[in-house]
Amino acid sequence: MPAIRNILSFTCLGLCIFLSASCIVSRHPAGIASSTAPVSSTYAVLGSVEETSCSNRILFIPFGGKDPTDEMIEKAMRQKGADALAGVTVEHYGSTFAIPLFASDCTIVKGLAVKNVQ
Repeated sequence: MPAIRNILSFTCLGLCIFLSASCIVSRHPAGIASSTAPVSSTYAVLGSVEETSCSNRILFIPFGGKDPTDEMIEKAMRQKGADALAGVTVEHYGSTFAIPLFASDCTIVKGLAVKNVQ
């Protein structure tokens, strides 16, 4: 009997370690746009930009908040002093441990910063 108890104890311990270390991750597009504002036929490409905002949860209790997508786009444009973003994509990224002690929920905005040229 003690041998079976030891085997069950180690099995339960191993399962608990596995579940606490395993993580479920999802990433999918949430939006795509050709540009955030009308762009003239002559514009200068300033480079690519990316802005990320996350909200975390511990035991289903949220800590911190995500910025709204429009504020994230504004921050991304300010990174390079752009008038608009072209080729904009918005992605949602979430991760949760199998035992939901900790989870994160992120929004990622990517695009090409452009400035209208006169």
